[in-house]
Amino acid sequence: MAAIDASIVTVGLPTMQHFFHSSYTDIAWVSLSYLLALTTVVVLAGRLADSIGRSRMYRFGFLVFGIASAGCGFAPSLWVLIVSRVVQGLGAAMLQANSVAIVTSSVPASMRGRAIGVQGAAQAVGLSIGPAVGGILIGAFSWQAIFLVNLPIAALALIVAPFTLPHDSIRTADQPRQKVDVLSSALLAVSLTLLLLAFKGRGIWYIELLGGLLIGYFFTRRQVRIEQPLVHPSVVRIIHVTGGVVLGVLSFSVLYGVFFLLPYYFENVRGLPTAHMGIIVSSIALSMTAVAPLAGTLADRFGNRTVAVTGLVITAVGSLLMYLWTTNIAFAWTIPALVLIGAGAGVFTPPNNSSVMGHSPKEHLGVTGGLLNMGRSIGMSAGIALSAAMYAMSRTDPFQGFRNGALALLIIAVVSIVVQAVLPKETHPGAGRDMPFLPD
Repeated sequence: MAAIDASIVTVGLPTMQHFFHSSYTDIAWVSLSYLLALTTVVVLAGRLADSIGRSRMYRFGFLVFGIASAGCGFAPSLWVLIVSRVVQGLGAAMLQANSVAIVTSSVPASMRGRAIGVQGAAQAVGLSIGPAVGGILIGAFSWQAIFLVNLPIAALALIVAPFTLPHDSIRTADQPRQKVDVLSSALLAVSLTLLLLAFKGRGIWYIELLGGLLIGYFFTRRQVRIEQPLVHPSVVRIIHVTGGVVLGVLSFSVLYGVFFLLPYYFENVRGLPTAHMGIIVSSIALSMTAVAPLAGTLADRFGNRTVAVTGLVITAVGSLLMYLWTTNIAFAWTIPALVLIGAGAGVFTPPNNSSVMGHSPKEHLGVTGGLLNMGRSIGMSAGIALSAAMYAMSRTDPFQGFRNGALALLIIAVVSIVVQAVLPKETHPGAGRDMPFLPD
């Protein structure tokens, strides 16, 4: 549900712009506000879940998401819709920060990759079917339907969750209550907001970038000095955690940079109708969905590092093939490159997430899951911003602009292979701690 809403709204923006008689700049905040709220709060949501219970926070996320969806669907004005989207992003953060943490704490290490692979496939399905579902709902009903469809889903989840999610452990009287540092949360939120706005590359982006980095520095220094930090330094010092988050940023930069460039190539360079383009582009998400569970299973058997490197190499090969496209290449020959890019992301993500979560201390699983999702959102924004900047370098030649962006993404794909190669090897396949299966 959270993944669908990150992509479903894109097809409804023109309709909503006409309905509210707004400008393109204003209507863009319907999408941007959701991603900003999700990115800036996801680590805090994971930290709170580590304190009060992950399953409890997960269920609360469904409640918040459902209420916010109703607010979006019945919004009388654009600004009410944007505020509701912010609240919806908060609910999505509660869901996404805890999903991978609950999976990690509920399965033994020998099954972690397979389980995270299934979870990753579910997210890929949500991202891939979002635009198609949105188009059907808007055509059959109205733009409000893309938000109201969440209500029965959230209600069903709230009914089923108590019977399927593991029970949270009960804090005893002698255990100290964990505190959440409000100032650290605010610093992280402001830093990420400025960085994401800077990625848009408009106006005073350099001031936003400098401000985001400066506030991020103050946030980092505070984590070292206080007793109960938002992100414990011991988590960041684990090379497989930090390295995995960085690799997630690079991987999703390539993936979403490709998603940005493809419409410009197929429509502006090749003149392909939008409906046909959607079918071709969907091959990325479909291949990612198909291979993710298998990749997780292979990671459990052969080790996270081997499978992750394989995924990054596949992505690099697909990026190279895309860079070699011409202005008259047969459309059928464009599909292998897209399938490889999607398959590479699907092969890489489960073992990378499994490695990160497997090396995280048990008491910080929520925060670590939040860091993973934060890295994904930053990668999405950075990839789109970089591709847009490279494409804009050649305003009079759309094809050259596409090649500029494709080359930048190819370089990132190669850099990610190097980063993965320098990470220390894990001691054994499925490295990490064994945890009780479905703890009660």
